Amino acid sequence: MTSTLLGLLSIEEAAANLTTLPPDVLDLIFQLLYDAWLVDIHRKFGGPQGGYARYDYERCQGEFLFGMSLSCRYLRAQTMRWIFREVYNWETSRGRVWPQSIWPYIKIVHLRDRTSRTSRKLELSAETIRSLPVMLSLVKATIRFEASIPSDLLQALSLAPALLHLEILQTRFDGDFPSCTLRFPCLETLVISICGFAAVAGQNHVDRIKQADNVHSLLESVSSRLSELRISGDLISQAFPLLQWPHIRTFAITEHKPTPYITLSHLISKMPSLRDLQTLYTAEVPPDRVAPVFPSYHLGDSNSQSALTSCHLLSTATLGNILPGDPILAQLPASLRCLHLRAPVDPFDTEAGFPQNAYFPLNEHALTEALHQLRYLLDLVELSIDLDFFVTAPLIQQIASALPQLEVLELSLPRFLFVNSPRRFKEKDRDPAILTALNLFPRLRHLRIAMNFPKPIRDIRRSREVTARWFLAGVPTLERVSFAAHPKMYLVGFETRSWDTWDRTVFDLHWVSAPPTPPPKDSSGHATWEISGTDGTRVIARGPKVYI
Repeated sequence: MTSTLLGLLSIEEAAANLTTLPPDVLDLIFQLLYDAWLVDIHRKFGGPQGGYARYDYERCQGEFLFGMSLSCRYLRAQTMRWIFREVYNWETSRGRVWPQSIWPYIKIVHLRDRTSRTSRKLELSAETIRSLPVMLSLVKATIRFEASIPSDLLQALSLAPALLHLEILQTRFDGDFPSCTLRFPCLETLVISICGFAAVAGQNHVDRIKQADNVHSLLESVSSRLSELRISGDLISQAFPLLQWPHIRTFAITEHKPTPYITLSHLISKMPSLRDLQTLYTAEVPPDRVAPVFPSYHLGDSNSQSALTSCHLLSTATLGNILPGDPILAQLPASLRCLHLRAPVDPFDTEAGFPQNAYFPLNEHALTEALHQLRYLLDLVELSIDLDFFVTAPLIQQIASALPQLEVLELSLPRFLFVNSPRRFKEKDRDPAILTALNLFPRLRHLRIAMNFPKPIRDIRRSREVTARWFLAGVPTLERVSFAAHPKMYLVGFETRSWDTWDRTVFDLHWVSAPPTPPPKDSSGHATWEISGTDGTRVIARGPKVYI
């Protein structure tokens, strides 16, 4: 009987192929192929900070399935929703529009008035605009225009019945604005930024008063529905504090402060559901590119009680370029769980590259005072800091003295660029006093360190592996150690970092090659690439028995 069953199973297994698999299983396979394709892109171009990344993201996201779609009718039908789920308006500018037969599969639309690869000028055809409200599966649209955004385009997108996410980047708002009410029945996330592909866009001859009025009109039409808003401070008008935001859970203000300046208390005064606050005002890079110029103002309100204190649902705060003595550190809600102290910098332009050094406005003495101010945050479990100096044992001891309950600690050193050889990095991080200091955190489970390692990264993988093993062996509570090789990614437009993570169990398990899965995000929005182990756990690591 057993042999008969095994024989039947063998027959069934032999007969199983892609054409006999159910659609949900095929979708899982396509998802794994898509994730593997994305990882390959990151490896080729170095992630979003890579020189060709902005070109690469302007290609068909379903190209990895082209060959499979030509094999048979069944697979063509199953791959359609992957191949055509993300489209650009390259050819539609010539008076044509995407074939109506693929409209049911389109989920993401990217609209441009100039190609990033060739700088060829594009015109958005009327037929393309009229097709948008008819795309019943459209959930996300991104717009990048050099000219003012057309009013009929905004109106058409507002009629898209399933649109959840709208990004308007590097686009002027000083043109004509729709006179009718913009509906956006399902919109949940809105991003409006002056930032371009890799830098803050310098727009000349913009009617800033009209632009602020038009942006406010757009916000007024969607404020009652949005759950997430990311907006450049340059685009915020003085009437912003009057808007009601009953459902906003995530609010991020980026690039530059509003002019005239609006205090943070006023900006969030009508956001009762706020859970994630990000104030990422950037330092400006002067022409000499020697050192960034930090904004000269405080986020906190020194004359009255901050609205932050009453934000009882706020669990995550990301503060950019806070200055010594900023009262904001004493005005955070006591229930805060995650705090990120960042030093975002404006790239000086898209062609010359990124600033080679980033600076943190808090020096060692000021940071010590800041940590002392944070002692009241008894529920804080995650802390991230951008440092202007190298990690030392006394620094970790100060953090542990102020916040011993931390479970996740991230230390970023963006200034250390191409000057720390693998040997120097290893010598610095293998100071036994650092392990002693880390053991002062009784519940520390995840340590993240970000540095600008020298290239090629492959040359330092072994050094990072040895260092990760050393941390895990010396700090018994640690479960994971992560390294990010490009902290300079934390610039305007790039709020995530790609982490290589070593898990404690990876040094004891035998790992097999497996396709990568989508990078999950932790509470800070950071992405970690993962692979599957033989025991069903999911970890990315390059240990002695790991093969990628």
